Amino acid sequence: MPLWEKVLVDLQPFHWLIVEAFLDPVVILIGLFVGWKADQAGKLIIAGLAAGLAGTVVAFIVRQVGLSWFDGGYEFGGAHAFFRIFAGFGWSIAGYLAARIRDRRAGRSPPV
Repeated sequence: MPLWEKVLVDLQPFHWLIVEAFLDPVVILIGLFVGWKADQAGKLIIAGLAAGLAGTVVAFIVRQVGLSWFDGGYEFGGAHAFFRIFAGFGWSIAGYLAARIRDRRAGRSPPV
C-alpha cells in the first residue's frame, strides 16, 4: 500500500474536515485572488472570511445535489465554516505575499 493511501485511510472524519477545507478549490481560488488584489494586510481578514464562507456555501450546495467526494455530511455543524475561514485566511496570505514578491522583483514599490 502506498504511503498516501495509508495516510488517507487512517484519517478520522474530523481530520477530513481540515484536509477538505485547505484543499477546497473555491476557498483556494477566492483566497488567492482576493489576497493578490489586497493592497493592505488588514484586508486579509476580510479576504479569508469571504473565501471561507463562499467555500462553505458552495460545499453545502454541492452536498445537497449529491456530488460531494466527502461523505462526512454535516455532523460537525459549524466546524465546516470554521476550518474553511482559517483556510481562506491562509490562502489569502499566500496570495498577498506572492503579489508583494512579484512587485519587489519587478522593481515596483508596494502600495502604501
